[in-house]
Amino acid sequence: MALRDLFSSAGRDKSRLDKLIRTIENKYTQSGDRYAAMERLLALGQESVPALIGLMRRFTVAASKSIEDEEEKGWLFRQLTALPPEKVLPAAREFLLHQESIAWVLRLVEDVADPAQEWAILEAVLAKHPPVYERDPSTKLDLLTRLQELSDPRIPAIIAQYLGDPDEGVRYGAVEALIKLADPATMPALLARLVHPDEDSIRLRSRILAGFAALAWDLSEHRVALAPHLGHEFSFDGKHVHAR
Repeated sequence: MALRDLFSSAGRDKSRLDKLIRTIENKYTQSGDRYAAMERLLALGQESVPALIGLMRRFTVAASKSIEDEEEKGWLFRQLTALPPEKVLPAAREFLLHQESIAWVLRLVEDVADPAQEWAILEAVLAKHPPVYERDPSTKLDLLTRLQELSDPRIPAIIAQYLGDPDEGVRYGAVEALIKLADPATMPALLARLVHPDEDSIRLRSRILAGFAALAWDLSEHRVALAPHLGHEFSFDGKHVHAR
């Protein structure tokens, strides 16, 4: 076979793959056509990581009919979890490193990977999304949601880094996660965010104070720092914050 024919064959394969991916990403395509395209990509995915990565892009699109959308995503999730981990996880890792809407694929990794495999993937994604400016913060928010569900002593410190993220939604998500984890070791980081001179989010400050009140942490050493931020909704008895 001539070299020209090899390249031509590869080009045709890529064109077919791209067409299938466009079909499943088109929210106005008929559901039956999307299913057919997904089934074809599943078959190709037995030997092709790019086919599985493309297939996972179905999770990033909301179809025009919400019921069909959820049914298709649920079906696809079940199909992917039935595949051998050695096929799914390399594709999932690449997807997570290069896409923005990752909640479904994080769930996929949770179901398919063992703890060490999942942690290795999460570390790679976290390294790709440090607490710096990003146009779309959705990946960080999805990461924070997954991290707070894990039982690992490293998690609170990792989440605390995102208290300094430029995006207010990410900072708020980090506050929520840390309050849920209720690790007293994160109290200094939360207090530092509360009193930070550049923090202009009223809801974030209020959430930190509400968290302090709910967790009943001893803040007796921080009276001076707390006083200017209590407002009318919270009080301090010298040891604990209370919601009025």
